[in-house]
Amino acid sequence: MSGAGAYPDSAAIVENIYDCVAHPARWEETLETMRIAVGGRVGVIGVIDKATRATRLSVTTGETPLVRALVGQHNDDIPFLLAAPRLAFDEAYTVDRVYGLLDPGTQERWRNAKVTQEFVIPNALDDFVWLTLVKQSERTGSLVILTGRDKQIAAGDLAWMGALAPHVRRAVTIGDLFDTERALATAFRRLIESLAHAVLIVTSDMRVIFANAAAEALLDNAVVARLTSGHLTLPFVHADRSVARAVLLGERDEVALGAAGINVPLASTEAPAIAHVLPLARREGDARFADSAAAAIFINVAGVTPSPAIEAIAALFGLTPAEMRVIAHVAEGKSRKTIALSQGVSDGTVKTQLSAIFDKTGVHDQRQLELLIREISPPVLPPSQR
Repeated sequence: MSGAGAYPDSAAIVENIYDCVAHPARWEETLETMRIAVGGRVGVIGVIDKATRATRLSVTTGETPLVRALVGQHNDDIPFLLAAPRLAFDEAYTVDRVYGLLDPGTQERWRNAKVTQEFVIPNALDDFVWLTLVKQSERTGSLVILTGRDKQIAAGDLAWMGALAPHVRRAVTIGDLFDTERALATAFRRLIESLAHAVLIVTSDMRVIFANAAAEALLDNAVVARLTSGHLTLPFVHADRSVARAVLLGERDEVALGAAGINVPLASTEAPAIAHVLPLARREGDARFADSAAAAIFINVAGVTPSPAIEAIAALFGLTPAEMRVIAHVAEGKSRKTIALSQGVSDGTVKTQLSAIFDKTGVHDQRQLELLIREISPPVLPPSQR
């Protein structure tokens, strides 16, 4: 069983995760490190198109016979990938917890699935550690490490994988904006220049040192983002602070970056957009854009569906899954005592969580937090709900 001392250095593996954006071939080595750390037998990263079932990213690693069987015979028959949208970001799930969250018939359907009958059972596989990476209307993605019957997944395994989850999610999300074939053959700078999505390279104080053509057009329009004395500013003040904070965090300590700077809503009703921050300060080789570059900011406008309010708030302020659950209760006007009862935790636990939320959002009490939620919610609701 994995113990606390068995896990690789977090800083090193986070660097490897971000290197996979420019070098997708490195996903196999990175996933293998994670698989071994938690005692898994097979590791899978998959991003698929929900309508066509086409694969946008597929990485499999582990015991050679199992990998060959999974890829050769069952690559298109993995039922759990389509359940990803039902699960929370940045939490590690086991199979029993997933069964508890989905409809009652899920367990029976999975047991009868071809991959279970022909692959899971014959190979004595029993459980998994599952991270949700992509939850979009058109695609879904997960990282799954399958374990054998002789492996009991420990709390430490789940905590370690949960801590890595936002970094994997950021790298997969941004990597999905790239054309994979070009990413394998072209330098990072040329990728950025030719990308259809807006990308800006900034220093730690948000000075723009490069903007691709799509970003130049976005800045000229000045609705979603603008240039002020050479520095990037975002009209939505919460997004401006959130992105700037993520840039600084990424330069100082990539591990501490966590969920900050992923899917940040820019809250423009005229042109719904989201931003992702990719730290660059520690990148090397052809992924090293410039010595002064602290981060790349990717802005996705076309076809973006605004995030649900709670997810938007979590993205703006880098909230943990537990803090998201508390925010959802606060949005319903519940008292601290009622939140504690709903969560099945002590009042002291909720008090501590609220204190952390107040610190991240800059408010001083629950009433101010409710007002902040109301302020942020309207711009990021789907048009049909406005």
